[in-house]
Amino acid sequence: MDVLIEDLIVPATLDGPEAEGFLAMVQIGNDAWRRWSGTDLHDDSAVEFRARAQETPYRVMRGAIARVDGEIVGAVRVDIDKSMQDSVEIDVMMTEEHENGGPVVDALEAEGERIAREYGRTVLQSWTIHRADPVENTLVPPTGAGWVPADDPSTRRMLAAGYRLGQVERNSRFDLQGDYEPVERLLAEATATAGPDYRAVWWAGPTPPEYADGYAKAIARMHSDVPSGDLVMEASTWDAERVFERDARFASAGTLFGVTLVIHEPTGEVAAFNELTIGPDRTKPTSQWGTLVMPEHRGHRLGSIVKCVGLAKWHEAVPESPCVSTFNAEENRYMLDVNEQVGFVPASYAGAWEKKLA
Repeated sequence: MDVLIEDLIVPATLDGPEAEGFLAMVQIGNDAWRRWSGTDLHDDSAVEFRARAQETPYRVMRGAIARVDGEIVGAVRVDIDKSMQDSVEIDVMMTEEHENGGPVVDALEAEGERIAREYGRTVLQSWTIHRADPVENTLVPPTGAGWVPADDPSTRRMLAAGYRLGQVERNSRFDLQGDYEPVERLLAEATATAGPDYRAVWWAGPTPPEYADGYAKAIARMHSDVPSGDLVMEASTWDAERVFERDARFASAGTLFGVTLVIHEPTGEVAAFNELTIGPDRTKPTSQWGTLVMPEHRGHRLGSIVKCVGLAKWHEAVPESPCVSTFNAEENRYMLDVNEQVGFVPASYAGAWEKKLA
């Protein structure tokens, strides 16, 4: 089999011939994650993904597509945070007939590693998605929390490529059209526990300038203060300008952010935050991005506050979205407890994998 590898072009528009490879990558990725997870919660829209793929002063995405007999049958993308030194995120996707490995997967893996080396990176991190159905043969990460199916094609592919499983994350789903009594009850209890030293703030759309610095510092701590299993976690530099740049880029694609902060009144610091986001089609599932309570502010039920305020406000702002999809480390028992009390249920599981290049 002859496999032709071509550079992935991030097109200026999605309606011209140069968009062929980009559109194929998005579709192949969506099809693959639907097969593997059994849900459509993780579908990307080409418009949103193009916004994420734009090179900025902070990030760059590189990639390639694979053709066999002229047909695009796979792709690889490498996401590079310019403020990091060693690690990159890499995602290899392929059509169903190639998911058990072979020349297409080998060529895409090799191209992804070549791109990583070009940027001086030696730590590759990747994710697989799996159905929530129980299986007999499992692979458990060093944390001992969670598992992935050992016989899934994606598990076998990662092991064959030299990756090791570092963590398992639970993907949970919240019904935005369901009962909000648990949300309201938990919020009331958590607010009473937190007391007057903590105040919740929520907005949808661009970040208010008065909160940008604190919000940026909180985002940066997602790389140091969340459970990371047996994975390398590098610091990522965030400031107000990076937040504003992200806001503008995503807004240009019709993406809406809903952000909840908890402010520590005595210091003015951001003590906790939660992010929800949805693309231009407001009838699609909502994605939760970051959620974090700063370690120095834990023990006051702030995780419950940002989660509940965010869900209640989001339902008002985006009433047609059916659900929220979120990921949490299986060892993060506190946040999983919060999710379960609110009404989140497991939808799928993700394996976090790492490979170190020699």
